[in-house]
Amino acid sequence: MKRKYQVIGIFILLLCSVIYDFPRTTQETIETEPLSYVTLEGAFLKNGKYEFTGHKYVRDIVLEVGVKDNANLNALSLEQEVIDESRLYLPLQQETCISLNHASQEELMTLKGIGEKTAQKIIDYRQNQPFLRLEDIMNISGIGEKTYLRLRDSLCL
Repeated sequence: MKRKYQVIGIFILLLCSVIYDFPRTTQETIETEPLSYVTLEGAFLKNGKYEFTGHKYVRDIVLEVGVKDNANLNALSLEQEVIDESRLYLPLQQETCISLNHASQEELMTLKGIGEKTAQKIIDYRQNQPFLRLEDIMNISGIGEKTYLRLRDSLCL
């Protein structure tokens, strides 16, 4: 009788060993790209949070979302890659638009709150690197978010 239980025990161990070593199906993990977003403001047909995956250029978002007929596309650098969690502001077309990359000191001084020294700072900045976004004007000392928000409708690249 004792021998019978030993044989049964060995058989159960062998069976467990075979089952344990049997190749298991592996679950494939699907890696998804993280979701990015940009906040659209101004003359876009859809304002607010725009979510996307992968890399997008401003041109891609303009084509996908659409813009109003009187949008000032000169205010955007269409070939620039969109930065995650950034803002894109597209102003409406104005009669006069002051170009951050091309305006003279006198033209820059026509903007409310921009004097001779600040206009010169803008020119010095663009000589080192061009403005790629309207928001880059906030990199100039003395120009903060409030000033940017006040001027952005009058600016273009």
